[in-house]
Amino acid sequence: MAELRIFRVRIALIQAFLLEQGYDGILLSRVDNFAMATGGKRNFVPTATDMGASSLFVTKDGKAYFIGNNIEATRLMSEELEHLECEAREFLWFDGSATALVKKEFPGTLVSDDGSLGENVNGKLAYLRALLTLDELEKYRRLGKLAAEAMVAVIDSIEPGQTEADIAARLVAEGAKRRCQTPIVLIAADERIALHRHPLPVMPSLLPGGPEERAVKGYVMVVGGFLREGLTVSITRFKRVGELPEGIADAYARICAVDMRLYEATQPGRTLGDVFADGQKAYADLGFDPNEWQRHHQGGTTGYAGRTCKAAPGETFPILDTHWREAVKEILGVDTPLGHAFAWNPSAPGVKSEDTFIMLPDGSKEIVTKTPTLPPLELSSAPGRPSHAPKSGIAT
Repeated sequence: MAELRIFRVRIALIQAFLLEQGYDGILLSRVDNFAMATGGKRNFVPTATDMGASSLFVTKDGKAYFIGNNIEATRLMSEELEHLECEAREFLWFDGSATALVKKEFPGTLVSDDGSLGENVNGKLAYLRALLTLDELEKYRRLGKLAAEAMVAVIDSIEPGQTEADIAARLVAEGAKRRCQTPIVLIAADERIALHRHPLPVMPSLLPGGPEERAVKGYVMVVGGFLREGLTVSITRFKRVGELPEGIADAYARICAVDMRLYEATQPGRTLGDVFADGQKAYADLGFDPNEWQRHHQGGTTGYAGRTCKAAPGETFPILDTHWREAVKEILGVDTPLGHAFAWNPSAPGVKSEDTFIMLPDGSKEIVTKTPTLPPLELSSAPGRPSHAPKSGIAT
């Protein structure tokens, strides 16, 4: 069964981490780490939070325990963790906490991902959140297809005069139709695209005198982050409904070329810092301000978080580090190939390029958010531009 197979590998990864760090156990309460440790299971109640309503405790011996109150235990144990090798330790909702229970029942050097128990090791777990089994890479293929379908449905529906808020509502609805959450919904029309790199859609005030909604006149940027089973896919597309500002079409082609340079530079054995340096050079090569990269992060690895690690100058995150594959084999006695997922998102005033792609254990890559029904982007043979780019142009 795929769920159990994924769970065993993920617990082995955590066990290897504990043994290497000299810890006896770890309490995982964050939504992303709970999903990472369980292969995508849900420990949240409110969706707009980093912290879950229950936890998972893993020991250096590889034993896993649900830790939570009696309210959460009923659903988690019957619907999320039922088929996994996980015992339950619960307390009454009004009398106890996950931290107190673990302190009472488990000895040794214990740590957590939120600082509630010993050292806060959330940062040290970044690489585990980025490692993906073949089953999880297959999930990415399917999730990417759903995200692309949702995005195309939104792009096709946009008309002149439509508000940013209505486009945002449609994006959430199309995601929900495909059983995805949309934790990232960024919509910008016309001049707002150049002004803000994280443009939340303008909403009207509940009281008089607030901002008025923004309607699309010329073109609009639609950014979606789609979440399912703990995994995140990111995608950005543009729609033209009127006149494009001067130079935008060319700038869009050039920023997509930066994106493809980052894609091509993403290779096993390199670091995110190495790839980032190639991206910095690409901005200058393709006619952008050489410091444009400073105005927004460029993306990086994804997985059990929107970005498990953002690329930055000198970032040492290794691409396809075989150490963890060897560590899992030593624990489970089974060779388990591991890969990654990436989402680069270079941007410049008025334009941005973003897709999600997976890297298989052999280093081969697949873009999972292709939108072939949208017009393809044609890049010229100008110096510095890739000879081809499987990217979508600005839809009309």
